[in-house]
Amino acid sequence: MKQKDLTRFAILILATAWIAGCASTDVTPGAQSSAKNLPRPQRILVYNFAVSDNDIKENQGIVNRVINDANGTTAAQREGDIGRQAAAALAENLVAGLQEMGFTVSRVTRGTTPANGELLVDGLFLNVDEGNRLRRLVVGFGSGGSSVDTQVDVYYGMRRNKLLEFATHSDSGKLPGAAVSMGAGAAVSGGVTAGAAAATVASGGIKAYRTDTERMAARSGTEAVVHLSEYFAQQGWITPDQVKKAPIIP
Repeated sequence: MKQKDLTRFAILILATAWIAGCASTDVTPGAQSSAKNLPRPQRILVYNFAVSDNDIKENQGIVNRVINDANGTTAAQREGDIGRQAAAALAENLVAGLQEMGFTVSRVTRGTTPANGELLVDGLFLNVDEGNRLRRLVVGFGSGGSSVDTQVDVYYGMRRNKLLEFATHSDSGKLPGAAVSMGAGAAVSGGVTAGAAAATVASGGIKAYRTDTERMAARSGTEAVVHLSEYFAQQGWITPDQVKKAPIIP
């Protein structure tokens, strides 16, 4: 690779890290049952979180619209894909995180009834917004930002006694875009491709996601595991040293 190409690649990666670095994911606690010392779940069931097409907003950038027009897909088809990708990413991270704590976990079809002694993790997406990627990369400061919001509900046993509910929020942050951090010329000549560079980096254990909202949904699943681990420790289902720590946001 030529020196010029190496420099450009380094700038893109740095720009990507700068833009992603202020992204955030957090949990807002909700109602919690007073039940204590329940038997450790024999199995945890995980639904794909429910998602409504009305709660999905695809990328509003002009480049994205041109590409979509060329592909000939409808907005409903694209938004349906966005919702399914987000639901799958969240469920995958949720299942993986619960398994790491030593639980038997099954990702099951919505409507599957938990048996006595089983735990059910259900939820829904309140918002899946891709924002405007071009505006976000060039302008920044929250302009064109993407976000994902969910509600998580946890039930115990065949009667589905509700133990816990909380909300997660994930967004793209409010750092300045390429026009500010790299100059307007850099934004036009290459800065706006930083997101694409990030999407193709799959080495070093970093998973590549197709959309920003898919990545945020995965982060939401990981953050949900952190909150659940704290509750599980309160119930005595895991030891304090098994409680998950909030991860550094990729």
